[in-house]
Amino acid sequence: MKKIILIAIAVLFSTIGHAKFIKAVLYMEDGTKKTGLAELVESGDSKVVFKTDEKAKKEKIASADIKKIEFTDDDKNEFLAEKLYLTSANAFTGKFSKSKEKKWFYIIYDRDIKVGCVDFAGTMQYNPSKGKTSGQFGDTTYYFGKKKGDELYFGFLKSSAGIAVHTQTGSNIKKMSKEAFAGCPKLIAAIEKEDFKTKTALEQLISLFERNKCK
Repeated sequence: MKKIILIAIAVLFSTIGHAKFIKAVLYMEDGTKKTGLAELVESGDSKVVFKTDEKAKKEKIASADIKKIEFTDDDKNEFLAEKLYLTSANAFTGKFSKSKEKKWFYIIYDRDIKVGCVDFAGTMQYNPSKGKTSGQFGDTTYYFGKKKGDELYFGFLKSSAGIAVHTQTGSNIKKMSKEAFAGCPKLIAAIEKEDFKTKTALEQLISLFERNKCK
């Protein structure tokens, strides 16, 4: 299952950034749904580009009017994008803050605990005149929270180059889990004992979520 999740993430983020319409079902906040084609969303998108079929005219639907989107690409890969609040801690004060508006997350694990992620493609480019590659590596940021909640908490950030961008991955996950899973002492204790590595943190977390249920 963990390998399937990792493959799904790789497929998803190889698709994002390409303005391509794929099959989509939009679940609206008013309880209705729209079926057709849509472009994959990014975290801060305020509008979703949608059309009912290949020949239809494009329309832009406010993200605020959509609860979640189920995407299916040509290879039958399915991606769920859901709009949730983002909670993080200030790097200097440690104070927790919740985003004013909901953000788009791609949900990669959804049982008692929900894990979502967002991607930054990066700006790396090769300059043939200098024979050098420069720019910023891409990265994926992971968030977690209770399934029944309306927010996800910052977990850790992982570079596409395999670099441990967030050097305090373990301590950060443990700090955020105490806030995200308040009322789940068994899960908090299990996370506290874990020796997290940035390279395998996602697999470690999912394994802990599987073994320690949090209702």
